[in-house]
Amino acid sequence: MNKTIKFPHGEDVTFEGGKPIVILGANGAGKTRFGVKIEELNDKRVNYSSVGVDEMLVHRISAQKSLNISDTILLMDYNSSQRAVYFGDAYSNSTKSGHRYGRQPATFLLNDYDKALAYLFAKENKELQDTHIAEVSANAKGEPRPAIITTIRETATEIWNNLLPKRKIDLTGNAVHALKGEEKYHGKEMSDGERVMLYMICQVLLLPPKSVIIIDEPELHIHKAIVKKLWDKLETSRNDCVFMYITHDLDFAASRNIEKVLWIKSYDGSDWEYEFLNIRDYAELPQELLFEVIGTRKKVLFVEGERNNYDYDLYNEFFKDKGYHVIPCGGCQEVVRIYKAKKAYETLSGIEAHCIIDRDFRTDTEITALKNDGVNFLDVAEVENLFVVPALLDIMEKQLGCDTGSAQNAKDFISGLFNSNKDNQIKEAFLKEVNHQLTLLNYDDNKLTPQDIHCDIADKFSEENVKAYFEGKEGAFGTVTDITGILRVFNFKELSGKIGSRFGLHGYMEYPKRVINLLKSNQDGVRKRILDALKPYIPDLP
Repeated sequence: MNKTIKFPHGEDVTFEGGKPIVILGANGAGKTRFGVKIEELNDKRVNYSSVGVDEMLVHRISAQKSLNISDTILLMDYNSSQRAVYFGDAYSNSTKSGHRYGRQPATFLLNDYDKALAYLFAKENKELQDTHIAEVSANAKGEPRPAIITTIRETATEIWNNLLPKRKIDLTGNAVHALKGEEKYHGKEMSDGERVMLYMICQVLLLPPKSVIIIDEPELHIHKAIVKKLWDKLETSRNDCVFMYITHDLDFAASRNIEKVLWIKSYDGSDWEYEFLNIRDYAELPQELLFEVIGTRKKVLFVEGERNNYDYDLYNEFFKDKGYHVIPCGGCQEVVRIYKAKKAYETLSGIEAHCIIDRDFRTDTEITALKNDGVNFLDVAEVENLFVVPALLDIMEKQLGCDTGSAQNAKDFISGLFNSNKDNQIKEAFLKEVNHQLTLLNYDDNKLTPQDIHCDIADKFSEENVKAYFEGKEGAFGTVTDITGILRVFNFKELSGKIGSRFGLHGYMEYPKRVINLLKSNQDGVRKRILDALKPYIPDLP
């Protein structure tokens, strides 16, 4: 069941009922006002008080809404309660612009919870009355009784109880109560999440056929474990309608199983720059990452790691003042792949992006080649080493109130740990070199024989070459003596966790945690001192 919607640039866009639209864009890009404009262009109720029943309803639920439920619900007749929900007022001369939105459609606080409940009860009363009339008519004519109906109240109750089986809803008697075990309490005492759930259920079920509903921040107040299921249920219940979501929740956006996303790029106060993106056209980027990229107006920085570690926090704090949005992508290969993929998409060229990866065991040749592709490198082997650079250790000695010499003790500990692990580091670096050399073999010739491959490998890994590779690694690790040189080659992820004991800290990751806390607190200007200590090791991005 298709629905054609007018868009701000004069185009008519057709959507399939039951398939949602997700609107994404940076803060300040005009997403809410875009929803307002869609409503104005497609729903005559915005400016007219008398609208035919066949006219499209665009029902917009703003993020600013009251969730209060009154002690008693003022019941109205069916038509009046319907107008109260759609127009904001039951009177026949009311318009959506004047009454529902108070002439401020983008910012007005919706206060229609009681109206939605009153309409829900009025609609059920009408359903029951119509069924009774049909039964009386059938009985008078000697015809079979009509089938038992499922009322709108029963549907709402079923959806709620399916989502929250341990906390049921009771909508009997034209009132709202919740049940937790044997305890029964009034709807006004429900949590914000529970109240917004019931509110959304009512608003969606009350829509006339083939409506458009625009929901600003559909995830607001609702637990992540429930929000996806809630909207799945509502979309299924009203698959004749078009759901348009304005959201900042990337997990929720991805859960809508959409083929296209509407990207609001900018808004100048009167017009928008927007574009539909076909997600399949961006197959090289994970869907949530694509959404995150188009959902920020900042420059993007791809880095290694995950969001729940201190490395990510460190990058965030370091690049915050330069206006970067940091996106962790996992391993270094994934960072490089995603960075190159983003650069290849012309549509995303307006979003500035950079990437930083660890040096790891890479050779200078490898690093140079990747730098030529725009990849940036830390001047330490691994990002974890940033937490233990010499100047930062000196700062932490004072900030943690440690005895003089604690920082030097930490540096000596790093040197000792490096020396005890040197042979293993050389071995790992050598094996990485072997793998790298294998990647340099190019076999595009379809007529290549096993004998050809054997000869190439035998040549590349001759005794002389293998010796040179190994001695090169021995030299790289054997010539470093100072702490800065060690951190440039030492791949030991546990280092930042182990160093805390040198400062009298307990807990494996307590030390990096303290560094991050100091960066965030900026107590006595310590943030700047820490950033200055890190600057020599982190690329200077624009």
